[in-house]
Amino acid sequence: MDGQGDVIGGWLVALYKALLWKGIEPFELLSKSDVCIDEITNVGSRVPVSLCNKLFEQSVTLTDDPLLPIKVSQCIVATTFHALGYALQASSSLQDAFIRLVHYDRVLSSTCRINLTEDEQYCYLGLNLNVSADNINRIGSQLELTMLLSIIKICRDLSNPGFAPVKMYTTADARCIDQFEAYTGCTVVFNSSQPMLVMDRELLLKRLPNFAPDLILLNDKAADDYLASLDCNNVVSQVRSEVVSLMATGVPNIDFVAEKLNFSQRSLQRKLNDSGTSYKDLVENIRQTTAEQHLNQNRLSLGEISYLLGFSNVANFSRAFKRWKGVTPGVYRGEHCHS
Repeated sequence: MDGQGDVIGGWLVALYKALLWKGIEPFELLSKSDVCIDEITNVGSRVPVSLCNKLFEQSVTLTDDPLLPIKVSQCIVATTFHALGYALQASSSLQDAFIRLVHYDRVLSSTCRINLTEDEQYCYLGLNLNVSADNINRIGSQLELTMLLSIIKICRDLSNPGFAPVKMYTTADARCIDQFEAYTGCTVVFNSSQPMLVMDRELLLKRLPNFAPDLILLNDKAADDYLASLDCNNVVSQVRSEVVSLMATGVPNIDFVAEKLNFSQRSLQRKLNDSGTSYKDLVENIRQTTAEQHLNQNRLSLGEISYLLGFSNVANFSRAFKRWKGVTPGVYRGEHCHS
């Protein structure tokens, strides 16, 4: 794609369905672009950011409907975001879903980073848009607005149809303010410098009714494999995928993983350092996340979990888990398990 950023094709599938919903045949619009509907309906397809921006902008003009992003967001389903969509649907809480969304934001777009911060009262989910000299890789205002509205839609699917953030900020120009605020259920600040959703922290911590830890494990692994397949230079995703696959037989040493990925140990360490992590930190993160998921699921004994995480015995697992979470696995399970 010649250095251009990309987005998952699911965004265009949702746009396609929204146009059909409005009684407009999308093929004429797509025929003037480089997009084939058969290609974007393949789960996990990728589309250049610039092309996706263009089609969203043209669609709003074609329909003469500034509220089109609302309709597109309502067409978002689990498969829109490949395996990540299913992992989000199975999350234990909205906060858990947002942490997963931040971790796998590359699935949605290669040029828009998502971050999550919080204070005692609120959580702030922000979109960091890529700003390049020619803006070719920058998420456009229509797609950005659709992203924010889609996150609200996902929250409603996971928790309840009445979910509403406290406030929404968007870089899009102000239009139909009453209608956007009626749909989101909150104040919408247009022409903002930072797209963001502000949400009640206590609401995000509540246990969700569709929590399914076994599906999370499967789909997190599938999301890792998807990201690794997208970019051969995405070393972190490749290493995560290898470690998860081999962990039950003991944590593989970095030499073994480096050899499987056709790197020298020194080269792999350097690439991980350049990505802001290390092999040791990556293994720790995988072990901690997987341990929490198994403990939440409450199906395996501590001994079985220790084995699956590559620990030699339960005592070593317990010491590591207490270092991660400040409590033993048994105490954590008593506080968080979901039958």
